[in-house]
Amino acid sequence: MRSAWLKGSLLERVALAWKGATAGRQEPVDVFGELSRATKVLVVPNDRVGGLFMGAPVYKALRRHYPAARIDLLADAGKTELASQIPFVDHVVTGDLDRPVWSSAYQQLISDLRQREYDLAFCLGRDCSFRLARLCGRCGARLRIGFKRPGESAFNLEIVPRSDDVYEGEQYLAMLDLLGVEGLGSVHWGISENQAQQVRSRYLDGEFAGGNVVAIDLAPGEGQGLSGRQLDDIVGRVIERGARAVLFFTLAERKHVNYLKKTYGNRILAFEQNDLAGVAALMEGCRALIACNTDLLHLAISLQVPVVGIYSENPQRWISPQNERVKVVEARDIRAISISQVVQALDHTLRPETRETRP
Repeated sequence: MRSAWLKGSLLERVALAWKGATAGRQEPVDVFGELSRATKVLVVPNDRVGGLFMGAPVYKALRRHYPAARIDLLADAGKTELASQIPFVDHVVTGDLDRPVWSSAYQQLISDLRQREYDLAFCLGRDCSFRLARLCGRCGARLRIGFKRPGESAFNLEIVPRSDDVYEGEQYLAMLDLLGVEGLGSVHWGISENQAQQVRSRYLDGEFAGGNVVAIDLAPGEGQGLSGRQLDDIVGRVIERGARAVLFFTLAERKHVNYLKKTYGNRILAFEQNDLAGVAALMEGCRALIACNTDLLHLAISLQVPVVGIYSENPQRWISPQNERVKVVEARDIRAISISQVVQALDHTLRPETRETRP
């Protein structure tokens, strides 16, 4: 599933080639000198699903390696509030990362980044979108570090990626290791307690206050996603087990959410995903999350919430094999997955031995 990488890239590549706007390479730089002297660092997460959260070990490792440096994180405008909750960075730079490379908004973002005069820029995506890699390549940092990709010379220090069977987070840590920056493995955090308490007291009260609440992500992620009937069955099976369901949805699922609310009444709570900070606060109050390959799955992992992950591609790249909190249901065709598989996986994640006490 490479929709994020392909998004806009063919048309934009053709347009740039027609204009003669090739990436080019700058003169050689003193790599180790730049690494040792860095005081302004930009980190660009993968813009595929979950990239913001999977990059957390990098943010923390850089924070420890450069305790006095200013570390900025680039995030899409829709994730600004949640990105600002990540404790290892000083500032979140936001922009509409869906704009094509010739748009005024895209060019303005490049200008804004260049004015910040970064010493280092890290692009974490191995197959992030063409426009994101190009943005990192033109951010103005003297040393730009990223994974080698065909047809785009955005970086003056390129790292050759390992195979797709290797967990994405391990690839990031291998990059840091090559640069002499000690990695830290998995990292977890919580959002502002005051904000979390306000959201939970508003929504997870009354009949939802008992703690037996399961979150279900209705969004399909990059692929086809579950069918409406499968989602209906999952919600029904969760409620049959005596739990209540928090449904995280986008505008595209609103009609189906209205049907589920009419069917199950106050046994479900529907919450839009556009408020990611609110989603995080609610998720911290849930026993588990059921999700396809989407941002919320990786958010739950960061918040140490047990997850049932439903995948149609090799999950090893996106889920660490050491993460016992995640139970994967895998099938080449997601819509061929039986609901009993999902329910069995949910039962597994809710076992006490698979749920360590959260800090």
